[in-house]
Amino acid sequence: MRIAVCDDEKEQTDGNVRLILKWAEKREITVNIDVFSSAEEFLFRWSEGHPYDLAILDIKMKVMTGMELAKVIRKTDQDLQILFITGVTSHVLEGYEVAALNYLIKPYMPTQFVKCLDKAYAAFRKKEVEALLVSQEGRFIRVPFSEIMYMEISGHYFEIYTVSMGKYRMKKQMNEMLPLLNKYLFIRCHRSFIVNVIHIASLARQEIKLKSGQVVPLSMPNVQAVTQLFLEYHYKQNDEGGLT
Repeated sequence: MRIAVCDDEKEQTDGNVRLILKWAEKREITVNIDVFSSAEEFLFRWSEGHPYDLAILDIKMKVMTGMELAKVIRKTDQDLQILFITGVTSHVLEGYEVAALNYLIKPYMPTQFVKCLDKAYAAFRKKEVEALLVSQEGRFIRVPFSEIMYMEISGHYFEIYTVSMGKYRMKKQMNEMLPLLNKYLFIRCHRSFIVNVIHIASLARQEIKLKSGQVVPLSMPNVQAVTQLFLEYHYKQNDEGGLT
C-alpha cells in the first residue's frame, strides 16, 4: 500500500509515520511511505505519475493548503483516498466536496488514526482483489485491475500498460480478453484498444486523455458507450464518497 504523508511540521510527520509503521507491522501489511514537507512538493511528485493509495494531508501549510491540494487532486483523480489532519474544524464541510476519507482534529488518539488506516486499507484491498493473471517468463504475475491503464492488441498479442508495474504482453484475442476484465471498469474504445475508466482524465471526439498524460484513440462507434461507462463510474464514486 502506497502512502503519502504531507505535513510541514516534522514532529507531527514523524509521529504519523511511526503510527503507520506500527500499524502495518501489527496487520502484516507491506507499506511504502513517502514524506513531503509541503503541498507543492507532493504535487510535483504526484503529477509526474507517482501513484498513491492514501494521502494524509495537513490542512494548514505555509503556501498551498492541504484542502487546496485535495481540490487539485480531485480534478483528475477520484480514487486517491485522502485523510485530513488539522487543528481547526472550519474546513470540515469542504472535506465532503473532495470526498475525504476522514477528518482528524489535533490532538487525536492513536486509535482514531489506526481506525482511519484500517478503513483505507479495506478500500484498497477491495480494489486489489480483482486482477488479471499474466504469464511472464515462465511465472504468473497478478496485475490488479486498478493498475491497468489501457491495452493495445497487435496481431495475436495484447500489450498491457500499467501505472507502476511496467508493460506486459499476453496472447489473447479481443473476444477472449474482454470477458477476463471487470465490465464496470474496462471497455473497448477502438478496434485495437481497451481502456480502464479509472484512469481517464478527459474525453474528446476521437481520443481519450489519461491521467498519466497518455492519449488513447477513441473511434466514433464507441464514443457513446465509453462516455456512459465513464460517467457511471464517477457518479458511483461520488455517491460512495464522503466523511465518516
